[in-house]
Amino acid sequence: MTLKPLSPTFRRGAIALLSALSTVAWEARAQPSEPDAPTADSKEVEDEALKLPVLPFLDLGLLPNTQHFTPRPDHAVFDKTLPGYFKIPSTHFFVKLGVAATTNFMVTSKLLETPTWFTTSAIPVRGQEFHESSGAQTTATANPSDVSIEFRGQTDLGPMRLLFNTSFAQPHTSFGIHPNYAYAQLGGFVAGFADSTFADVDAYPKTLDFEGPNALVFMKHAVLRYGHRLNHDEHLRMFLQVALEQPGSNVPTSGQAPRDIVPDGVVSWRAEGPWGHLQLAGLVRAVSSQATERDSSDTVLGIGGNLTGAYHLGHKHTLQVGITGGQGIAAYVNDTGDSQYDAAPDEDGSLDALPVLGGYVGFMYEWTEMLSSTATYGWLKVWDRDHEEALGATGFRRSQYASLNLVADLIEGAQAGLEGLWGYNRAINSRSGQAFRVQFTFQYRY
Repeated sequence: MTLKPLSPTFRRGAIALLSALSTVAWEARAQPSEPDAPTADSKEVEDEALKLPVLPFLDLGLLPNTQHFTPRPDHAVFDKTLPGYFKIPSTHFFVKLGVAATTNFMVTSKLLETPTWFTTSAIPVRGQEFHESSGAQTTATANPSDVSIEFRGQTDLGPMRLLFNTSFAQPHTSFGIHPNYAYAQLGGFVAGFADSTFADVDAYPKTLDFEGPNALVFMKHAVLRYGHRLNHDEHLRMFLQVALEQPGSNVPTSGQAPRDIVPDGVVSWRAEGPWGHLQLAGLVRAVSSQATERDSSDTVLGIGGNLTGAYHLGHKHTLQVGITGGQGIAAYVNDTGDSQYDAAPDEDGSLDALPVLGGYVGFMYEWTEMLSSTATYGWLKVWDRDHEEALGATGFRRSQYASLNLVADLIEGAQAGLEGLWGYNRAINSRSGQAFRVQFTFQYRY
């Protein structure tokens, strides 16, 4: 799972941006004041203050709540009554405080570098430490718990939304700040820390495992995005989004250092309706490196696509699919993110963009109103065998991921589930390893 750390400069900028826009939101007024006693007219004004579109597809109840937190181009919501929001007196702005307590218990067949995340690329292969470990490893953590604060309202420039959400998730049992969202949205513009436009959170399978499928496109970083609705058909909503996003070249660091020249560029098209949704996104980026001991640098083109979607069968069961491929885009993929597989030097020292291809499928079946199961499978490969010298013999080459769970919605906001996982990792030298995990999860979200 790829999460770029926030630099001190970015943190200060994000705080300043949120503070400034929050001040604007508080001072903006759609109406000068509310009457002391509610009347029919005042109730009508209040109802219209946040008249937002309703998302036509299913809320899958993902544990990280990403479907609710991610910015929508037209500010659409699953429930137009906005449960949990309360009105700021004398304004037409609303605020919501949120908290989720999540606890995971995991038993894994061998020790992983990421004991709380089932990262298949971290499974030790034959010849590495812990590959031959025979004893099960038991881990428990509550660090996926999260807190959030959100503001919504209407301004002269359109709907406004400010959101900050952070969990404490780490690949180990310790707690740390794991920022998920810190963005401002005004009309169709989004600025801040959010999901990449290249990703599609509505196509994320509902796994209890925090990591998720190996081939999933997952990236949260600084974005500047504009989204525009292409039609006015309520049964088939279509959108186009364009974005500039935080660059981050991932290359081997032996004798060289990553270099970022220009922001990453993303364009996405999306269609959605009661049947589900379909999204196609394209990514273009410059992947660069510079020598540490001499005046030398190299740049290659990173380009790729991500086709994702979800289809609701009988508006009850859900099929989810994702296919991503390209070169120099490994930073955006779960198993290879925050690693060294965007590009690598060849035998002559010239930088080569590494091809990557992956896909996953998830199927959520609702047994009853209370019980559901999700089965997930993912496959991912990087074509890097000719770069063994730079990446190492045990560098990542190919992986597989599979999971099956049973989840119970106990009461509103409370979920508990049991999940079994299997992962396979194959290195450049063709040595491989596999691991199994059983996980129990409980979450209560308010």
